[in-house]
Amino acid sequence: MSMSKRKSLRMSVIVNNPILPSDCIEEILKSLDKDRSSLYSWTLVNRSWCQYAIALLWSHPFTSLNLSDDQDTGHLLIRTYLTCLSSEARQALEAEGHVLPNSKPLFDYPSYFKELHIGSLQNALEQWWTKNTDYRLRKKANFTTLESLIFEMLINKSNGLRLLHCESRSRYNMTDCTSFTGIQKAVTRIQELRINCSSVDQGQLTNLLSTIIENSHQIHRLVLTPHHEGTMAQKVPKLIEAQQCLEQFSMISSLAGLFNPSRSASIFSALTSQIKSLTHADFRKIYFDENSLQILAKCHNLKSLYLVNCHQEQDITLSDSLLKSGQLSITKLVLNHDHHNSVKDGLSQNTCTSIIMMSAQTLQELSIDYINSDLVQILSTQIPHLTSFSIRTTPISQLEWISTSTLTHLALSDVGPNSSIAPLKHIGQLLPPTLTHLQLECRYNIAPESMAGMLDDCQTQLKILSLDVEKIDDTLLEVVADYSRENGKCVRELRIAKDTRLQFDQRLCKKLQSVIPSINLNYVDPWPLLIGE
Repeated sequence: MSMSKRKSLRMSVIVNNPILPSDCIEEILKSLDKDRSSLYSWTLVNRSWCQYAIALLWSHPFTSLNLSDDQDTGHLLIRTYLTCLSSEARQALEAEGHVLPNSKPLFDYPSYFKELHIGSLQNALEQWWTKNTDYRLRKKANFTTLESLIFEMLINKSNGLRLLHCESRSRYNMTDCTSFTGIQKAVTRIQELRINCSSVDQGQLTNLLSTIIENSHQIHRLVLTPHHEGTMAQKVPKLIEAQQCLEQFSMISSLAGLFNPSRSASIFSALTSQIKSLTHADFRKIYFDENSLQILAKCHNLKSLYLVNCHQEQDITLSDSLLKSGQLSITKLVLNHDHHNSVKDGLSQNTCTSIIMMSAQTLQELSIDYINSDLVQILSTQIPHLTSFSIRTTPISQLEWISTSTLTHLALSDVGPNSSIAPLKHIGQLLPPTLTHLQLECRYNIAPESMAGMLDDCQTQLKILSLDVEKIDDTLLEVVADYSRENGKCVRELRIAKDTRLQFDQRLCKKLQSVIPSINLNYVDPWPLLIGE
């Protein structure tokens, strides 16, 4: 065989057989799932790439939808879904006077649907309703007809939801999804469920939750917004017990209220059914007692524990019963209370100290509101693996132990009652050589001279510096750049909080990237001591 023929044969094999198998294409696109603009560009490669990209884009069209900023996006999504309605559904809407698009869809978009955000979908429907109905049509047409038909199509055509966010935001009565024939199939595969117990519920959300309890047993993550007693809150313990392998139980603080002691106790009791699988527990606005701590101590795979804005009726101390219950195996612990909360008493210092002592042998990350001499003794002598420490109040006399620690991350904040960041120059002298990430949160501005004094006196080479301050100007930016330059370009990333006022020349920012490769100007400060929404 001649050389030209062999080359032609090789080329035909390459052309006729995809270089990448379909499962590889799918994995590549999944890694780009967070960047929707990239996924749109991949739809233009070829038919195979287009199909996978479209399936991903339309699996969660409402997930990152910001309806307040983009008033057209939700409207356009609904317009596309209207082209996918059955002829019977179209006739029902046209009979009310609606003019629907005549175009046929390129794909069966509802079949890709995997993440249902009830409130976001309702907002998108209201956008379409506002843009496509006048006052005459609204007198004879019914919004609930539109909502019911779209919800029914998405539920019945879905091959199984992986995420469901149960929160109704519509001013209209929500459609009852449990009446749809495909509801059981849709909820059977749910992996993440979010429930807002402060929603105004006409009964439809409660019915939906009952259906989920009966049919959904593979939920790995449960996110709950607490509220005072209600029908949805009463069903939460049964929901927990119905799961076979719940890994994450998280709560989102609500301004509406909190769970009372009996409801809180029922939730902790239900978590005893998940002691083998639970890895993350985030409790907010819930009552916490010794029995709660004993239950968590039995969760041997628990790695992170958040107790934010929690309350108690009496102190928890290291009693014999607690010592017998074992140790907490967590590596990350967050203990925080909003002192502006209407409920005066959060977790006491005695309770927090007991929790820290029970997790001392495995603890690596600690975020806390207070520090005293007892805690300093524990931190410096009894937590051998601590690498990350975050504190809101920072009396300098209580931070001397940091200089001999092996911390790699330190976060200091003056947001708290009667708190302020100690003189930065003194802090610089305390920073241990092992530190790579320093995070500062100040209510006011940091003077360039103070920053220079801190960086000049520190014995470490910081790789990441995170600043959440009032403003950053040219001088402050140059101080950080000088420090990085003098230490062999050690600072790899400067994070500037998104709400910080920028008063420096953007051209200077680009120029300084030779010594600071990454200057993140849209940094959303993930301060570990979360007050809540």
